[in-house]
Amino acid sequence: MSFQFNPQTTALICVDFQTGVFTDEGGLPHVGTLEVLPKAKQVLAAARAAKMPIIHFKEIHRKEMVDFGRELDGAEPIHCLETWPSTDYYWELAPIEGEFAIGKRRYSCFFGTDLEILLRGLKVDTLILMGTMTNVCVHYTAAEAHHRDYHFYVIEDCCSGSDWEAHWAALKAMAYLQRSARIKHDEFIQAAQLVSPAAIA
Repeated sequence: MSFQFNPQTTALICVDFQTGVFTDEGGLPHVGTLEVLPKAKQVLAAARAAKMPIIHFKEIHRKEMVDFGRELDGAEPIHCLETWPSTDYYWELAPIEGEFAIGKRRYSCFFGTDLEILLRGLKVDTLILMGTMTNVCVHYTAAEAHHRDYHFYVIEDCCSGSDWEAHWAALKAMAYLQRSARIKHDEFIQAAQLVSPAAIA
């Protein structure tokens, strides 16, 4: 097995696993979510067993819609308003006690949030990403992590894009930035099992 990680210096970033993604109530298109859900649940369980830092993000906008910026200039309609139940974390992938939850107003998990302060405090230098959408929030977060000199991996079968063409193109673009950045959920789970406290004991 080639993929390995140190749970003390690696964080799992769950990007926008929000209710509307899985109920089609959030106003945004997604592909592959039914396939992603069981795999993402397995990854989350393995990360929890490995005792690694887990950081959950959700995109959320004020009901007055004053914080969208240029987000509505393209294909996206109004989405993720704070008053919509569909904006909340999806219950099967929601943060639990001991995990970190951060709201964001833009696509990147870094932009306008305290993520980097948190990562410094946790002494994390490597990020493992999964979430939605592959070609938007996951991609922008990976690119900014790269700019900030973090190592990153993306669990490709735990991501859903706005469409399949965009999904695969974004994965290719992320791998262009860092070699071997693309991994699959079973690779992560195997690596997590090797470093979990139970396995070490």
